[in-house]
Amino acid sequence: MEQKVIGRYRSSNVAEIILNRPQKRNAVDYDVIQLMSNYLDEFSKDKNITVLLIRGEGEGFCSGGDLQAFHQLKTAKEAMTMLEPMCKVLKKIVAFPAITVAYLNGTAVGGGAELAASTDFCLSKETSKVGFIQGKLQITTGWGGTNLLCRRVGAQKAMKMLATGKVYGAQEAFKLDFVHDIVPKLTEVDKWNEDWLSPDVVRMYKKNLYLKEDLEKLFLSMDQEVEACASLWEKEEHHLAVQQFLQRK
Repeated sequence: MEQKVIGRYRSSNVAEIILNRPQKRNAVDYDVIQLMSNYLDEFSKDKNITVLLIRGEGEGFCSGGDLQAFHQLKTAKEAMTMLEPMCKVLKKIVAFPAITVAYLNGTAVGGGAELAASTDFCLSKETSKVGFIQGKLQITTGWGGTNLLCRRVGAQKAMKMLATGKVYGAQEAFKLDFVHDIVPKLTEVDKWNEDWLSPDVVRMYKKNLYLKEDLEKLFLSMDQEVEACASLWEKEEHHLAVQQFLQRK
């Protein structure tokens, strides 16, 4: 049986979560949501972890939600059965007690861009791309990505990335402050992760930087974002756009 998500240790202080659906461009389905949530819970209990790395297997990071798995969701209520649990996963990443790093080993679009935005740092291969293309399917970000993107790059840059639906190359994303460093190989990510101090120090700094009351405010805004996406999800324009997308494939 396919192991859709892999959780393991790269070293005593670095854990990683790997989306392992390369044939689906590491798209998210219900199994992926549950497995990611489980691994985040497990790793959050390990006080020796300094860095949690999130990446995709193969040549892609994450293509967002698996439209073939979710195309049967028609109403806002049905859409919430997917949107809300994945938003909770992104909240767990934001609140993770150690540093979180997304490594864009390939394309991150739609929900994949939201996932990358949830981490503390985003590293990328030179050839990777990132884009918030949800609008092309007549919906908005549904996992909390708008607020996460705004937190990372600021409101004006976020509006441009969201409202155009443009897909950016790694260097463009770096100039927009979405990508923090261009790292050609996974082995160089390991070297990048060697710079951090002890887990106790790093985790205390993160606790001091991300205050509980600030996270609560952020999470409330993410919840409102999920509800807004669900209201658009049930509209005919979205279902038609999804149908056209699946037919092209």
